[in-house]
Amino acid sequence: MLLERLRLQLASAGSLPPDVAQTQVDFLLARIAALTEALRGAGGDDTTRLATRVLLSDLALVAAQFRGRANEVGASLTGALDGIRAVMEDLAGDAGS
Repeated sequence: MLLERLRLQLASAGSLPPDVAQTQVDFLLARIAALTEALRGAGGDDTTRLATRVLLSDLALVAAQFRGRANEVGASLTGALDGIRAVMEDLAGDAGS
């Protein structure tokens, strides 16, 4: 199907170098902007419907990348917070001794 051939295949975040993943997201964002502009005031023909499907697919891919990165950052922050709590508990225990 044409839509599947146009779709940018994103690998999992762990398997790509950060600069490659960012390049893919930048490409998607540029294509989202171009498709959005092209669809302004467009009619309801097959080309418009296909472009709309590609646009929605691109938006979903960018949202998934954003969600994945937010989850990674959240896990990192949670780990850091747990470490800070452990240090604070150790300090509070030492101060009480």
